[in-house]
Amino acid sequence: MLTNLLQGAEVIFQPLVLLYLLGGTFLGLIFGAIPGLTATLALILLLPVTFGMEPAIGMAVLGALYVGGISGGKIPAILLNMPGTPSSIATTFDGYPLAQKGYPGRALTYGIASSFIGGLLGMIALILLAPQLARITLRFQSYEYFILGIFGLTVVSSTTGRSVIDGLVSSCLGVLIATVGGDPIAGSVRFTFGQRALEGGIELLVAMIGLFVITEVFTQSADVDKEYVFSSNKLDSLKLKFSVLAGQTKNLLRSSAIGLGLGMLPGAGGTIANFVAYDQAKKMSDKPEEFGTGILDGIMAAESANNAVTGGAYIPTITLGIPGNTVTAVLLAGLITHGLTPGPSLFINEINLVFAMFVGLLVANVFMFLLQYTVMIRFFTWALKIPKKILLPVIVLMSVAGTYNIRYSVNDLWVLIFFALLGYILKKTGFPLTPLILGLILGPIMENNLRTTMMATGGSITPFFTRPYSLALIVLTVLSLSLTFLIKKLRPENVS
Repeated sequence: MLTNLLQGAEVIFQPLVLLYLLGGTFLGLIFGAIPGLTATLALILLLPVTFGMEPAIGMAVLGALYVGGISGGKIPAILLNMPGTPSSIATTFDGYPLAQKGYPGRALTYGIASSFIGGLLGMIALILLAPQLARITLRFQSYEYFILGIFGLTVVSSTTGRSVIDGLVSSCLGVLIATVGGDPIAGSVRFTFGQRALEGGIELLVAMIGLFVITEVFTQSADVDKEYVFSSNKLDSLKLKFSVLAGQTKNLLRSSAIGLGLGMLPGAGGTIANFVAYDQAKKMSDKPEEFGTGILDGIMAAESANNAVTGGAYIPTITLGIPGNTVTAVLLAGLITHGLTPGPSLFINEINLVFAMFVGLLVANVFMFLLQYTVMIRFFTWALKIPKKILLPVIVLMSVAGTYNIRYSVNDLWVLIFFALLGYILKKTGFPLTPLILGLILGPIMENNLRTTMMATGGSITPFFTRPYSLALIVLTVLSLSLTFLIKKLRPENVS
């Protein structure tokens, strides 16, 4: 492992690569700090920029965007009581009250330190745990990969949206759209409705830009005249005291562990970790009555948890090909567009790339701390004043340019419009978008493995139930769905 880390460091510790990582972290912080812009949007918009880079460097830059985007959400949460990302909702509970008391600098300073500690612990766990899990999944064959795809779709579908059914409908729609174009086995064209532009299939990145970016612009255009206003440009003391951090050791370790654990669960994500860590910090505190009034314990619990999620979410993404959240779904798409196959084979064929990603994440975490604490903490009060009527059109222009740049095809712009409208309709009707995009990603993988299995067994499904790993995944899938249905049924609003 040490040798692999050193080889990964050789890739990352080059002047130009470090500059890329610094820029990626900076842009991620900007996207995270402006309410309505998220780490997901940052990755989707800038994914085409990485096409000209080596895969290891491109994926490291995307990781830097992720780190910056998650951490940047605390800024408006503390200054405006408006979380920049869903992962920073619980940060508002104590961050904003502390800022209102006249200590916005104190709230930001310890929020930044907590983000760094949580992110660092998450990355260390990623480096230690991911190779071990990969060793197990190396024993998987086409049987297990197909069932693993089913498991991933059901888990994510059951943890997003109003109900399990809504999530499953959305994921099935994604799998259906993924079949448009050429048959991967026979080579015949299907479901194109006579449109030659669709014969090459749906470009994954175009679909993601339409679903997540343009759809979000449509949603936010309703209050386009709204401007974010921060009442003061002055910040109090930004001094970071080691004694304060030392007194929060248990809180930081507990919250980081919660973020790491929930990050490893597909569909859980930073939002849930944010709330759970805050709740546990309150329950374990000697002064629970002070939570919600501007106490550092609450800020540090929430921020260390949501940043530890980044390391945890990478683990199922690169070892199993199942994204831990929406952002890692984009990272999964990034791996595929760079010609890489997510899963345990990465640890055999592209081990240097994997550890370059790990080192890149560690470096990005350091850049995140340095940028915020030394430079950007005073810049945020200006950045939050950018009006939406300027911001949203710029995002649309970036989306259109990025879409055209993928294949230099006007037809992709029509596909972009289709997915933007589809995403807006689904969002307005309450269907989640994440299962749909996951269906688009996993659909071709599942189909290839299913058809490979059927050809190997002569059409028999018996091996799915006789192979230990395959059977275990089937049991996990059934248990996951059953448990989700049970939990939803026992919720207070469902009990008469």
